[in-house]
Amino acid sequence: MDRISSPRLFDESPIFLPAVRAGVLTFVAQDARGPDGATGTARDAANQARRTLENLRTALGEVGQNLDNVISLWILLTNYNDANIVTRVLDEYFPNPQRAYPAVCFLGITGLDGGCVVRMDAVASDSRDRSQINVPGVPLSTGNRCHGVRLGDLHFLSGIDAAEAPTAGADLYASMAQQVNTILDRTEAALKSQKLSLSDIFRNYNFLRHLADPSVQAAHRDTRRQRLGNAFKPDEFPAQSRIGVRTLGQTVLQRSVFIATSNRGKRYVSSEKVRMTPSVFSQSVRVGDWLFIAGQDSIGLDQQIIGKGDLVVQTEESMRHIKDIVEAAGGTLDDLVKTTVYLLDGQDRSLCASTYQKFFKAHKRSQWMPAGLTLSVEALAPNCLVEIDAVAYLGSKH
Repeated sequence: MDRISSPRLFDESPIFLPAVRAGVLTFVAQDARGPDGATGTARDAANQARRTLENLRTALGEVGQNLDNVISLWILLTNYNDANIVTRVLDEYFPNPQRAYPAVCFLGITGLDGGCVVRMDAVASDSRDRSQINVPGVPLSTGNRCHGVRLGDLHFLSGIDAAEAPTAGADLYASMAQQVNTILDRTEAALKSQKLSLSDIFRNYNFLRHLADPSVQAAHRDTRRQRLGNAFKPDEFPAQSRIGVRTLGQTVLQRSVFIATSNRGKRYVSSEKVRMTPSVFSQSVRVGDWLFIAGQDSIGLDQQIIGKGDLVVQTEESMRHIKDIVEAAGGTLDDLVKTTVYLLDGQDRSLCASTYQKFFKAHKRSQWMPAGLTLSVEALAPNCLVEIDAVAYLGSKH
């Protein structure tokens, strides 16, 4: 495992490393801040996007990689109206979309660290066993030039939505259900082009508008359960994160990112110390040496919130669930290579960060932290203040 830092990058190492490489994957998240923690003259979205991409290039260069090695790229914007501007910047840096354009997902969120308006979260690999996924007739979402990227037996799909599909007017339940079905139809088509099916999905990130609305929660849950129930046993649904975001563009109620595999040996890993959610999501899925852990919050075994209104307790509980799950897989917190902290807008970032850091210090043998980032979001599960998901590299551990 290579832990990556550079004096040319902003040092977040007390919480997140700039990048971590393990196996064939490199995880790296960057924004426009320089070593001094300031964005300098890069204040607008276009210039911050360019500087962010240069910082990604610098981080990847530490392990002999470059931007052409990026296979998945999430673009986080505090002002979603900047999406088209940033897309043009991406086209500058990825000028050969049929050869090396990543799977892209744009998200409109409520806040980033350091006054940044753009942040990018990337997965890269220098493996040559890679190809683009392009499906004629399936619409591409904002900023995409392909439907995904295949890397070995892993298939990273671009963000998929139902932007062009008609909606059911003011009926949020019907509109959300309709969009979920359209997203799954398009996902199924993309997977079919790779001789895969919905049953080959093992990780799913769902970003929803109006998540705090009970009808939206119900529509998403009911429709997803009905469709995926035909492909999965109740205790073998994909690991999921369900996050409420500010906007995804006009008329778009949901955008989803899926990771699928042709590896028939995937295993579902769970801890008896963490709640089970049959027909909703699995705690984690192991594919080869990788363990993808679903978003963890402070909901306990009795399905009740632990530490209601208390960010410190909820952060600790979220991390404890991650620890229990990775240990159930035979690993430890030292095996985490990436985390994403989704923090409810208005919560104290520094308090969350210090609690997160203290938990790692108390339970890790090494001083090294995973790569990752924190982003402010509009909504999480009811009464939850924070949700954290993770990826672990277990190597030869069985």
